[in-house]
Amino acid sequence: MPTDASPFEIAAGFDNSTVLFMLTGAGMVVALLWAMWAAISAYKGWAKGRVDDNNFTLACLRVVLLLVMFIWIFTPGP
Repeated sequence: MPTDASPFEIAAGFDNSTVLFMLTGAGMVVALLWAMWAAISAYKGWAKGRVDDNNFTLACLRVVLLLVMFIWIFTPGP
């Protein structure tokens, strides 16, 4: 056992960057699934004429902006 290992690394058997990577991946998967659901729902409403062009454009813009925010939040810093 290395003497400079944290108690988490000793007990878990892996370092905390692995946990961060797994949580980041899970967060991005959830964000992408939500974005696909929102985009497909908006498109289906637009294709059937239930959603007009302005609302469809705003929905797509919201999805893109939220994805950018999620990427910024979930991406680990240097």
